[in-house]
Amino acid sequence: MTKVVSFINLKGGVGKTTIAVNVAASLAQNFNKRVLIIDLDPQTNATVSLIPQEEWIYRDKESKQTLFHMFNDLINEEQNFDMRDAIIQGVSHINNLDLLPSSLGLVEIQDFIPDIDRKAFINHVDVLGNQLTPILNNREYDYIIIDCPPNLGAITLNGITISDYYIIPTIPDILSKIGINLVLNRIRSFKRKKKTCNINLAGIIFSKVDYRTNLHNSTMQELRYSDLNDYVFKNELPQRISVSEAPMDNKPFITSPTARNKSDFYNIKQLIDNIAREFIYMTS
Repeated sequence: MTKVVSFINLKGGVGKTTIAVNVAASLAQNFNKRVLIIDLDPQTNATVSLIPQEEWIYRDKESKQTLFHMFNDLINEEQNFDMRDAIIQGVSHINNLDLLPSSLGLVEIQDFIPDIDRKAFINHVDVLGNQLTPILNNREYDYIIIDCPPNLGAITLNGITISDYYIIPTIPDILSKIGINLVLNRIRSFKRKKKTCNINLAGIIFSKVDYRTNLHNSTMQELRYSDLNDYVFKNELPQRISVSEAPMDNKPFITSPTARNKSDFYNIKQLIDNIAREFIYMTS
């Protein structure tokens, strides 16, 4: 069965996209899993971390095959988007890694997405699931990883609705710790209202960890001994310049030429693989 996993945090800048993209790349390249990344975030960071900007602009402006057009077709009664054409196969020269790209245009139409309920005879939080139904039924992927926006608006709810699990990437600091409970409560509330949503927490992954600070170390320790202990990943991703620079090549860390030239490449690669291995276990 295809496992659909949303990566979400209501706070920006926590390394959410970095974790999602690199876990997906590791699953595809090193664990031989068929993976589709869906970039629901209007910031498009996952998209430009995996394909050149020129290709992204072409698909967004010329061929009209991004997630913006999936929603826009229903809002404005157009017929541009085709799921099969929109999915880009083998991104970043990783055979098993595919991408459904995002668009900055999602910002412009996100307030109009609820209008789909009366215009297109489909619930506005079911648009993505409706489009993905043939792919899910055919079990074409082992994992579908969804990079969600840092909010619980209509776009994010499209991802949550179809997800089996969600991951919370977080920096181990005070504000982020508070944000974890906010995510848990909001999703719990959504599940009570939408009975067909069966999403469950898979885990919490610490990112951008600075081991020199007492705050980061104490926060990680506190969460590992809290009632969320079973959900906290044993592996974490430290703050590293090499990780943040990898998207300059429009590639994830493991295939980035810039990252490969860094002295910590093999160490960080091993950490990413360890997180991916734990991801498989936590979503099994």
